[in-house]
Amino acid sequence: MPKRASAATAEPAAEAATSRRRNVREDIYGAALASFERHGVRRTLMEDVAREAGVSRPTIYYYFPDKDALVLEVIVRQVREIHRRIREQIDPVGGLEAMIEASLTTIRLSGENQYLQLLTQPDSAGLTARLAESDIVMGLQRELWYPMLGAARDRGELRTDRDFDDIIRWITFLEFSLITNGEVFGFSGDAECRDALAAYLVPALRP
Repeated sequence: MPKRASAATAEPAAEAATSRRRNVREDIYGAALASFERHGVRRTLMEDVAREAGVSRPTIYYYFPDKDALVLEVIVRQVREIHRRIREQIDPVGGLEAMIEASLTTIRLSGENQYLQLLTQPDSAGLTARLAESDIVMGLQRELWYPMLGAARDRGELRTDRDFDDIIRWITFLEFSLITNGEVFGFSGDAECRDALAAYLVPALRP
């Protein structure tokens, strides 16, 4: 006798037909954003998202096995959008100067993004930092930074004793610190952040 699929591995049959008429995953994603706005990231429950999306809890778990997976989806989509805008504005072969501009753009756009602001609040920043180390987010970071790092190294501007992933993690750490606590320490605008990156990041990356 065939085994009955569990709620975690098979979308409930009653909602499977509905999902063919609408994009349930997108509905859940939109509901997550609305719930984060209403309750905050830490206080949002999967039940809140299910209620907002108009689906059952088993359906939520079919698409997202836990809350971390749902938060990660939000992070990934927001990061992709920021990276898209960076690629539109910055020439990746510009060396260390291009890298400073990319970091500044990341910091500025993150400050303007209401969902990334919610994700970097004190009660959720730890979760966001942990998920930023996930394979998928690291993959997005490599797509953005590898061309810039390669160009800087070709120009003789970049140290050779650290691999690209180490450098990306350090840049991500600096960006996250400036996004979450920059204003507290007086780095509240582009000028202050640019000065800090030029004074401390660039010398650390030069040969």
